[in-house]
Amino acid sequence: MRFQTKLMVFISLLVLVVTGLLGLSLRYMITSALYEEIGKRALTVANTLAVDAQVRDALEQTDTTQLRARINEAVKPVQASSGADFITIADRHLIRQWHVNPERIGQPMMDPLNTKVLQGQSFIAESTGSLGPSLRAKTAVYNEQGQAIGLVSVGFLMTDVAQNIRTYTYTWLWFMIGALMIGILGSLVIARRVRRELHRLEPVEIGRLYQEKQAILESIGEGIIAVNSSGQVTLANPQAVRLLGLPPETSLYGCELRHLAGAADQLADVLATDFIEKNPSMKPDQEQNVFNEEIEIQQRVVVVSRVPIKDRFGRMLGTVASLRDKTELLRMTRQLTEVKDYADVLRSQTHEYTNRLYLISGLIQLECYDEAVDFITQESEEYRVHRSVSSSLSPDSIIASLLISKKKQALEKGIVLHSYIKGAFSTPSPTLEWSLLAAIAGNLLDNAMEAVAIGSIPDGQVWFRLEEMTEAIIVEVADNGSGISEDIQEKLFVKGASTKAEAGHGYGLALVQEYTERMSGSIKVHERPGGGSIFEVYIPLNRTDTRSNNAKGGYVHE
Repeated sequence: MRFQTKLMVFISLLVLVVTGLLGLSLRYMITSALYEEIGKRALTVANTLAVDAQVRDALEQTDTTQLRARINEAVKPVQASSGADFITIADRHLIRQWHVNPERIGQPMMDPLNTKVLQGQSFIAESTGSLGPSLRAKTAVYNEQGQAIGLVSVGFLMTDVAQNIRTYTYTWLWFMIGALMIGILGSLVIARRVRRELHRLEPVEIGRLYQEKQAILESIGEGIIAVNSSGQVTLANPQAVRLLGLPPETSLYGCELRHLAGAADQLADVLATDFIEKNPSMKPDQEQNVFNEEIEIQQRVVVVSRVPIKDRFGRMLGTVASLRDKTELLRMTRQLTEVKDYADVLRSQTHEYTNRLYLISGLIQLECYDEAVDFITQESEEYRVHRSVSSSLSPDSIIASLLISKKKQALEKGIVLHSYIKGAFSTPSPTLEWSLLAAIAGNLLDNAMEAVAIGSIPDGQVWFRLEEMTEAIIVEVADNGSGISEDIQEKLFVKGASTKAEAGHGYGLALVQEYTERMSGSIKVHERPGGGSIFEVYIPLNRTDTRSNNAKGGYVHE
């Protein structure tokens, strides 16, 4: 059954139940009120006749004919004006002296309440008499001495009462039918309006879309955050919470970004619905879209793209934005660049070794055997050095591959790269990640070669040392370049800090610090005697291991 049909049936049943209960309650109240009103009317008529002097004098007569004639004169006008169905008057012996049915006159009244009436009590009761079920009132007639000399009984037949009740009931049934028709029409209008607001989706479809949305938000790697027109967060996936520097279990629903500890006001400004008013340079046709806006949150450079949320009338309901960590983007870009550089190195080595084979072939054809042997010996020695590096790092030969590519780059730039590797590199460690260690070494080597190239050193040299000690692994990179300038020393590891004017630089050392902290290590930076700088990275092989001079995850300038 469709949602629209279910809603119509539910509302119609609700109207039917409510009107039915209200009708039953009203019928009960009307019945009670009618019984009470008719009983009071009967008692009023009875009291009127009981105090009538003519009735009282007639009951004191001893002549029965005269008694009944005088009572007849007194009762008939009252019965006609009151509308009572019957009036009965009896003497002190409970013998009927007047009755609507002449055949009953002279017969005794058998109701047990009559004795109590003569004792001074008045009653309103429903009982069955000679004329059928009726609602009657009874009271005594007293003489001037206060003695009961008879009683008056006034009644209304129940058939008349039931007829009045049925009249009210029929009226109420028509009201119920009218209310039900209005409820059905109203439910039809409401159901169509609700269906239009729900974009003609059924509840099952909405539930499935919600589950799919939750799964998508949790699966994507970007942070997604949405705010309403009041600036309150209505949606935030776990990645957004992480980029805001908040604990993973934090719920942002209903919060305002400006009130969150550590959340940058700049992000709240970008997500605000009145962002276009604060940026007059934006054109109206841009529809308040923001793409690749860089902001800083918790010392992270985050790339924000936002689009507005509008209803079908074009009114702003809020905004939704995606958050990407620029550090991660740069890391992936650098990894792709390193892979490309490594491929270029392999391609150039293939071309170079082809040329060397041609050279050896030519020397042999010219019978220059000594020169061919010397050339082969030189190449073998270089291969042995490279192989020793690879075997020393086995099975984690990523450093060896990195050194081979970096030596080729250094050679192309006219820089001599010295490498020193010592250790078995077989100690198991929960903190050591060779991919992060390779990224640290690659960034430090790139910075060192760039420092030598910028200084235009004629005999540029870079030294690389990788050594495994008892408790830690040391990565040291030194150069004889121009050193670290004073204006960059204090913000050496800050994202974006660089001596280069071009955009996109200043993130290498920030990544070095981040990866070092991830492996619970520390960094030392100091000047090299004779010029240049030395970067020393200390990676403990046990998380509980710390250096005496450095806090874990920190760095020191010397």
